[in-house]
Amino acid sequence: MTKHERKKVLFLITKSNWGGAQRYVFDLATNLDPEQFEAVVAVGGTGELVPKLNEAGIRTLKLAHMGNTLSVFRLGKILFECVQLLRKERPNVLHTNSSIAGFTGVLAGRCTKIQRIIFTAHGWAFNEDRSQLQKNIFKTFHWLTVLCSHHTTAVSTATKLQMNWPLVQKKMIVINPGRTITDLKHRSEARGILETKMTDSVANLTEYHTDTWIGTIAELHPIKQLNRAIDSIASLTRTIPKIRYVIIGDGQCKESLQQQVKDLGIEQHVFFAGAVHEAARFLKAFDIFVLPSKSEAFGYVLLEAGIARVPIVTTDTGGIPDIITNEMTGLLVQTNDTPALTNAVHILLTDKKLREKLVDANEINANMYTVEKMTKETVKLYSQTK
Repeated sequence: MTKHERKKVLFLITKSNWGGAQRYVFDLATNLDPEQFEAVVAVGGTGELVPKLNEAGIRTLKLAHMGNTLSVFRLGKILFECVQLLRKERPNVLHTNSSIAGFTGVLAGRCTKIQRIIFTAHGWAFNEDRSQLQKNIFKTFHWLTVLCSHHTTAVSTATKLQMNWPLVQKKMIVINPGRTITDLKHRSEARGILETKMTDSVANLTEYHTDTWIGTIAELHPIKQLNRAIDSIASLTRTIPKIRYVIIGDGQCKESLQQQVKDLGIEQHVFFAGAVHEAARFLKAFDIFVLPSKSEAFGYVLLEAGIARVPIVTTDTGGIPDIITNEMTGLLVQTNDTPALTNAVHILLTDKKLREKLVDANEINANMYTVEKMTKETVKLYSQTK
């Protein structure tokens, strides 16, 4: 193809913060063959995704009305804005991501007769803690989004199966995201850098440089259930006192989690690093990685921990079993089961042979989930006829 014959792919996403869906869009947009495709990203807000894309040479377009706040009036304004954008840009492929951008983008794409409309489901709003009425409303919106797209990709098997209403399963396929880590720090260097990040912790982590570190990288959101991990640490310190739990991330639960640590009297054992840029680079600081989520559409960070050779304890929920197989590549426990979580961490702390077995297998497994594979499988959908 010549430059003038390139297909224009317009990615549409609701928010511009740096989360899993944003990383997915960034990875796809920057890995498309520039001789075949012109990538453009339309997004709400001016978060971290925008400068990253601009630095990579990807043109970005700001959607003034796109955002997470939802009302009938706002939805109408977003839909009108998307229609205007598509009429101006005339992409060959519209690739929508996340709930609001997915629904309005797909409808706008149909209104403007875009040749190929792809929706990627990174998770469903009806899985969140809401009233049953709200869940049904959101599931209706998601169902219409899938129904009106030409094809829908789901980031995990569970995500695909959860959309179990009529007529849509045949329109959906699973394409797992891929992940690579650049500039992965070795253990001592990673610990040294993280020790300087502990501005929100009472104790000085530097004093415990050689102790056992358990880590989590996650948004401090109720669905991650880090309160259960903190309860587990409190139990474990009674018999294994040299445990330090390092939490990387920020969010709405920060103050409540800090208060929990204070109430349990374990300020010397739990440390808050806050948000850390490209936190995966520091995974080798940890002896064990813990993710006790109640729901997880996929779990990029589990791939990252696998690449970094850190043994994993996590929950058997959502897309996590796509990555972790219990007692083969990590340990899985049921959600909402703090004693099981505590026991699994204790097992890994005391069984070196099991740790080595799990990290050997998971390193091989995690390196199979590549950005190149994800991009290749997605490009096939861009090229299919309707």
